[in-house]
Amino acid sequence: MKLNPKEIEALKQHLKNKENRKNSVLGLLYKKLKVDNNITLYIDGASDLHSKTAGIGGVIYSSNNEIFSFSEYLHDATNNEAEYNALIMGLKSLLKLNLLNPIIYSDSELIVNQVNGEYRVKNDRMKLLHNEVISLLRKFETWSLSHVLRDKNKVADKLANEGRKKS
Repeated sequence: MKLNPKEIEALKQHLKNKENRKNSVLGLLYKKLKVDNNITLYIDGASDLHSKTAGIGGVIYSSNNEIFSFSEYLHDATNNEAEYNALIMGLKSLLKLNLLNPIIYSDSELIVNQVNGEYRVKNDRMKLLHNEVISLLRKFETWSLSHVLRDKNKVADKLANEGRKKS
């Protein structure tokens, strides 16, 4: 079972009351949730099959302040491969920065639903990338991955397109 950001926030609010965390397990859960969870990662991938170029981009915010971004070139990758690679780079960046409680946003509904277990991963190349993502996510204390509309993902989209042009 995975909680979405609204459920996590509701749980935090409920556990703020000491009466609601008398149980040692609930007390431990409160401590985990109390960790600054204002870390957000926005990721995107871009691909142009005609020029066989692709790029990835991402930006990490702490309390709405940008603290890290990346923009990288990929050669000859599909858009879905670029999206997965952006997520992988973002997760590795979070781990290097020791930010272990991220809220992650992507405008790829497919990737979000595959990682969250809503959709099966059928393509063999995607299975390898999916497995790497799942392996990285196991290193985090808490995380959530949500779909966001493209217009709410402009910075990562711009970085991904800049990365695609770095060939």
